[in-house]
Amino acid sequence: MDKTFETPGGLHVEIRIPAGSVRVRVQDTAQTHLSVRGERSPDDFRIELIDAPDAGHRLVVEYRDRGKLFGWRGSDLRVELSVPLHTHLTCDTRSAGLEVAGTVASLVFRSGSGECRFDDVEGDLNVKSASGDLTGTAIGASMTFNSASGDAQVRSVGGDVDGNTASGDFSLGTVGGSARLATVSGDVEIASLRTGSTSIHAVSGDVAIGVTPDTRVYLDLNSMSGDTVSDLDMSEAATSEGAPDLELKVGTVTGDIRVTRAVASR
Repeated sequence: MDKTFETPGGLHVEIRIPAGSVRVRVQDTAQTHLSVRGERSPDDFRIELIDAPDAGHRLVVEYRDRGKLFGWRGSDLRVELSVPLHTHLTCDTRSAGLEVAGTVASLVFRSGSGECRFDDVEGDLNVKSASGDLTGTAIGASMTFNSASGDAQVRSVGGDVDGNTASGDFSLGTVGGSARLATVSGDVEIASLRTGSTSIHAVSGDVAIGVTPDTRVYLDLNSMSGDTVSDLDMSEAATSEGAPDLELKVGTVTGDIRVTRAVASR
């Protein structure tokens, strides 16, 4: 099944499928092209393009679970879209993964076990998954990630980061705002922090934080049985003479904590 829509003036896309795969490609165009493969019948899908309240259009691509296909889990479903620049994307799946090539305005992904891969998000990213991983390059605003066992790996986040996982790892590059992260047995690594108030709690995972050069830092590091090491000298710590640029609080039960000076960007 193939469909093409005229979508000038902005686009919000909502995708809901059980399994299979979703691929979105962003292009400099005013058209949206949809391709669906693996469906049993065109009636299996609701495909609707309507005017959005805030201008532009809203495209809904939804698998209809009507009970008539008992035993079919839709693992062969392949949904592919070519969308305009600055598209807002929301995707809900049971196990289907999402791959986004190009830059979208915002991204929401909710899944049982599907993985999410993306290039760039101009605004906010919100991901909730039981076991799927998150992998991406850049987020312009805030990042929210909640998972039971999925890992999160993002190279750059412009705003705040909020994340919770039971056994997954956090591996982040540059974070422009505050970070609030909690994990039971996963490791946490942030290559570069420079401002805000960051709080990290890990039960048995290790924590490694890099602090941007010339950043005044207030440190509160505590591990019950792990090693705690800071490469920052006392002249780099905040004093009563001025407020800190960064407040960093890290606590672990058995994991190690290490704070280093991040490599200056060129």
